[in-house]
Amino acid sequence: MPKKASQGNKADATDEANANVDKIRDILFGGQMRDYEQRFTTLEKRLSQNIENVGKDLERRIERLDTFAKREIEKLSEQIKTERKDRIADSKQGSGELNEFSNQVESWFAEVEEKLTEEVKDIREAANEQNNELTALMRQTQEQLQASLDRQTGELSDSKVAREDLAALLTEVALRLNKDFKLPKA
Repeated sequence: MPKKASQGNKADATDEANANVDKIRDILFGGQMRDYEQRFTTLEKRLSQNIENVGKDLERRIERLDTFAKREIEKLSEQIKTERKDRIADSKQGSGELNEFSNQVESWFAEVEEKLTEEVKDIREAANEQNNELTALMRQTQEQLQASLDRQTGELSDSKVAREDLAALLTEVALRLNKDFKLPKA
């Protein structure tokens, strides 16, 4: 009977020692691990928000540019249509001089249309260039954010305790608590 009682006491002592080791582990590293988790979460949220803001800003700029280009093209088209209607009405009322003047106006409108076509083409090219620049800027910003995230992750990885060192330390603590660890003699 006494052997069973001593074995039960050893099992209770072992469980208590394991519980103590868990408490020690939580005391030593729990706050630091929670701090790391919180820092990673904060960093991830901040990076996600920055990327989302850059995307929204890019979309808003592109929409404004597109709206501006459409509005200007519509204004020029309406202006040309209005002027053409006015000139046609004037040319129908006039005589030979007005017919000659009408022909001049028609050639002027053709030039204006050509210029308008060129300006529309230039506006579209400028819009396309700006779109490409904004896309490149967004890509560059994303790369910078990713590099920052990688750098900060590396910094956090460098400052944390290695698993092997932690395992060795905790194993030594457990052995010392169980008094199974033999210290070298001096």
